[in-house]
Amino acid sequence: MNYTTTMRDEEVKQNILKCSRCGLCQGVCPIYEEIKSENSTARGKLMQILGLKKGELKLNKKILQSLDLCLNCEKCKLNCPSGVNTTGVFFKERKLSFIGKILTSNFVFKLKISALRAFSLFKTTPKYDKNSDILYFEGCISKELKQELKIPALKLKNGNFKCCGLPHLTKGREDIYSNMVEFNENIIENAKLVVFDCATCFDTVKNYPFKNPKNKDKLIFYTDIYKTLPLSSKKPLKVTYHMPCHMQSSGKDIKEIEDILKSIKNITYTRAKNAQDCCGFGGDFFIRHPKLAFNIAIKKIKGIIETNSDIVMTSCPTCLWSLKFSIFISKYIYKNKNKIKAMDMAEFLNKYCYIENKTAQKERKRTNQDVGMCV
Repeated sequence: MNYTTTMRDEEVKQNILKCSRCGLCQGVCPIYEEIKSENSTARGKLMQILGLKKGELKLNKKILQSLDLCLNCEKCKLNCPSGVNTTGVFFKERKLSFIGKILTSNFVFKLKISALRAFSLFKTTPKYDKNSDILYFEGCISKELKQELKIPALKLKNGNFKCCGLPHLTKGREDIYSNMVEFNENIIENAKLVVFDCATCFDTVKNYPFKNPKNKDKLIFYTDIYKTLPLSSKKPLKVTYHMPCHMQSSGKDIKEIEDILKSIKNITYTRAKNAQDCCGFGGDFFIRHPKLAFNIAIKKIKGIIETNSDIVMTSCPTCLWSLKFSIFISKYIYKNKNKIKAMDMAEFLNKYCYIENKTAQKERKRTNQDVGMCV
């Protein structure tokens, strides 16, 4: 089976020609919001690529820099009325030199990601049920940080998957990505369910070119399990939620998450005005473009602080870094006296919440009914 997912040259051209030049991508692009350059928008990038295809432009450093100005948030793709697969075009048109191929090799990627082990030196490796047929897709960051996914009344087995492949696909390394797709699908094939706690991994795997389409139906995000669980918080808390971009592109709606949080006893949920805006970190974008990432991240955290919440949650390791970094900066550089802290939602549910017993459930249901009658 050929796991190739990047477009053929003709498909790239067709997608570019589908662009109606309406400019809606401009209004949703977090990069354009910062630098106000047409070349940073999907429309601008598409026109440059078309110019290269026609021979009207020559590939140069400026064009390469322009194509690199992408957070892979997919907001342009999701909001395009013409249905242009913008990110698909960008992935296909990544051009790598010999040195570039070395720097984007799987060996270098593993070397970079292994640096995270410094933050988990004194942690023990999580133990999962070896006999369960419900597998946990442990993302690269969770693996290095030794973060454990615990879900009440559900036994998980570590599926020992490889990287979802997106870090390689975004760099134009479809060869590495294809190998990971094939390896991971072979494991999914023999699983009953596969549970994810990283929005990026979930979105990426959902878009695999599965040789067995039924394997896609086995993929669930852990929040789906919490939809029917009667939860209560150990103490009263005010919370808010940052919606990862890849949660949106995976088909999840922020209302799904909000309904879970609002249903938890002792929790007061407030939506930030920019809850669905990009956090600005975008994989390793913050390493390549620190100033841009910083500006976007600070805007993000200001909206979150305005909710006066105790905790802001998210479901993406990179988003969590962004939120923690922004909180630190706002507190110690901008002297903001907020006490908000950032947490992964899975960690929050495990640390602060518990399932109510049947007596508490009945009492809560009766109270809600009484309140409804009064209203």
